[in-house]
Amino acid sequence: MNLSPENIITKNITSDIGSIFNKGKIGIEKESLRVRDLRISKIDHPNKLGSALCNKYITTDFSEAQLELVTPPFKDKMKTLHFLDNIHQFVNLNIDDEILWPFSFPPQTNSEKDIRIAKYGKSNDALFKEIYRKGLASRYGRRMQAISGIHINYSLPPRLLEEISLQERQHSSSSHHSEVYFRMMRNLYRVNWLILYLFGASPILTKDQLNKESKDFKKIDKNTFYLPYATSLRMSDLGYQNADRVKLEVSTDSIDEYISDLVDATRNEFKGYKKIGEYKSEDFCQLNSNILQIDDEFYAIARPKSSNISDMRLTSKLTNYGVDYIELRSLDLNPFNRNGLDLETIYFIELLFLYCLLKTSPKISKDEMKEIRNNDSLVSRTGRKPDLNLSENQKNISLKSWALRIIEEISEIAEGMDGAKNIYSEALNNMKKKVLEPDITLSNKLLDKVLNEKLGFSELGNMIGLDNKEYFLKSEKNKDWELLEKEAMSSIVDQRSLEDKDSKTFKEYLGDYFSS
Repeated sequence: MNLSPENIITKNITSDIGSIFNKGKIGIEKESLRVRDLRISKIDHPNKLGSALCNKYITTDFSEAQLELVTPPFKDKMKTLHFLDNIHQFVNLNIDDEILWPFSFPPQTNSEKDIRIAKYGKSNDALFKEIYRKGLASRYGRRMQAISGIHINYSLPPRLLEEISLQERQHSSSSHHSEVYFRMMRNLYRVNWLILYLFGASPILTKDQLNKESKDFKKIDKNTFYLPYATSLRMSDLGYQNADRVKLEVSTDSIDEYISDLVDATRNEFKGYKKIGEYKSEDFCQLNSNILQIDDEFYAIARPKSSNISDMRLTSKLTNYGVDYIELRSLDLNPFNRNGLDLETIYFIELLFLYCLLKTSPKISKDEMKEIRNNDSLVSRTGRKPDLNLSENQKNISLKSWALRIIEEISEIAEGMDGAKNIYSEALNNMKKKVLEPDITLSNKLLDKVLNEKLGFSELGNMIGLDNKEYFLKSEKNKDWELLEKEAMSSIVDQRSLEDKDSKTFKEYLGDYFSS
């Protein structure tokens, strides 16, 4: 079996793909806003959903109204999607007359204050999370932080990691496994533009998300605007790639350099954030005035993660335990699916992870990183533009020809992974159709619905949210209902326990965290 990264895909690999490659695990983290009457909810996190601090399946992201639904990782991708569907039903039946907003961009807000920062209780853990979010609000604005998306967590099959170690004559260790994940992650950076093209579903945003530099936007109505060929404005300079963010370079050359750069960013002060302060009226307004308050503030399209569940900071976990999975963060919510994504998407993303593992992965230079960012920016704002050219190795190449080449290279992996139903090849063929026919991409389907069917953005979001809720209300309680209900109740007990046993001051807690 030839797994050398110098050989992109070989027939030697495909002979045994079915028994090795299919064993990777995928878990989903899906963000959704609770909305009532076309406005982000101002109501507390519902008690029936448990403690947002301690519930491992249902928590909150930035905002009190921004739910984060988390599945365990499963080898069977159908189980992953079913579990996500079951969480959705549990949530919909426990949020009274609210709906889950189906779009990545939130509905129109009159004021930033309409978006409540999430609260987690009185424990030091809870205060840490809340103050971190206060810092995010001051640094980047609450509207940007309320943008929602899908994160896909992927761990490689253990046997595949062992085979790679044997092929490369390396000891199977956490350090070697981390290097394998890093070379996969570097290639995810290189092909992220394809993810934006295929799964971008945010060509429309509300007026309050625009800035003074926003140009070329067309008006739908007084509150909503769009770019004709946009795919994922969420991943443009108007979303998580917000120009207000400090331009931070974090190396992907190795785990050691990655950790070193992140640690430096959490230790070095940034003058622009110093003016925010750390205390106001005896209250913290950010954790610190450093470039990053904590490791998690580094927003990248993909991040290496550890499965260790301790309270240790991420960089310490990576140092001690290595990389266990990669978190891919660049998918928009699919408004045409009640879960925000479908099984076909999961299958394709799994294929893309494996492709990025097998393809040669040199270190990313500063010039290449600039090229990667420019490609992402072009596709996020103009990805469906006819004859759009991107840059590969500093040479122009059409988006279509590059995408078709990648899909062709992936096809060998898909054939090897297919069972009797050809699920991987079918998923890949449908992605090929989207490359050949931009009109059937999610971004164009959404634009077409709003522009040609004369459905307002907010009205469409409300209609989809209500339809989804009605579906879940009419369905029988799912097989995971008891598990989710038990977790909700026990999480409240766990939160109270944390609050009762706190013996340190918050400053002492912070000191321990940053020295961990």
